[in-house]
Amino acid sequence: MIKINNLSKIYTKGKNEVAALKDINLQVAKGDIYGIIGLSGAGKSSLIRCINRLEEPTTGDIYVNGINIVTLKDKELRSARKKMSMIFQNFNLLNSKTVFENIAFPLRLIKIPEQKIQEKATELLKLVELNDKSNSYPSQLSGGQKQRVGIARALASEPDVLLCDEATSALDPKTTHQILSLLKNINKQLGLTIVIITHEMDVIKEICNRVAILGGGYVLEKGNTIDIFSKPGNKTTKHFIEDQQKIPEKMLSGNILNLSFTDGSANIPIISKITREFNVDVNIVSGKIEYIQEKQIGKLTIQIDTDRHKLLDIIDYLNKNHVKAEVINHG
Repeated sequence: MIKINNLSKIYTKGKNEVAALKDINLQVAKGDIYGIIGLSGAGKSSLIRCINRLEEPTTGDIYVNGINIVTLKDKELRSARKKMSMIFQNFNLLNSKTVFENIAFPLRLIKIPEQKIQEKATELLKLVELNDKSNSYPSQLSGGQKQRVGIARALASEPDVLLCDEATSALDPKTTHQILSLLKNINKQLGLTIVIITHEMDVIKEICNRVAILGGGYVLEKGNTIDIFSKPGNKTTKHFIEDQQKIPEKMLSGNILNLSFTDGSANIPIISKITREFNVDVNIVSGKIEYIQEKQIGKLTIQIDTDRHKLLDIIDYLNKNHVKAEVINHG
């Protein structure tokens, strides 16, 4: 669906150059809800705006449905953009027009027959659950309702790809959850591919099946969301996505392991099994259970006093039971 090869973006101001994106390589499959996350200045917004060429890439290629949009001229690019809609943090609604007219606006621009516009806008109002707000103006809507209008307007051209640039960052947690549920429903109903730019970890956990983590213009790590969150492979990524809990000095004796429970292992009494199987004492330092894409992931930090050979056997046992183990302190 979307394939990005060796993408770079350099901004020039006078004699100064700033590299916002550096050799980005990503693939987004049809039907994915793909999250791109990073701190401020990581290059997230530059990346999403390069995908539809609101920003011109400096180097690299971007294929959407097999077409390299970097090579397209004006008319061809306008045609390609019809299949890539975008929603924004600040909604970008027309304040002088009603909800209905905001949704109808892009259809009027391309001269769709009025009867079709009426049918399509009514259908989209129903999809985003704003049937009763058709004649309201943006000033009369809540933030969540405004974003629903933005989503409906983005869907008017029947795109294949929906690009979301910090679409929930201006919303409260409850409204954010409602908007994410709507996007998941749209993804399922319409088979729409969604790319989400965000700095909020909870957004990625709730909705994205795949994720790329950006830092300093580079892709630090990418893959299935549940894999990245259960055991990140990059040190910078780890500090970004994990709650960094300081272990008290008195707990730093023996072997300290971070455990991540996936594939149903969160419901296995693995600690009691280790205690019996290897005849060791296990002290639980901290733990929590969270949900990513409706899958349960357990996080546990434990302390084990044992020798190196038995520790390796325990780690092997954990891996065989779908528990990822990382030694963070050797006894």
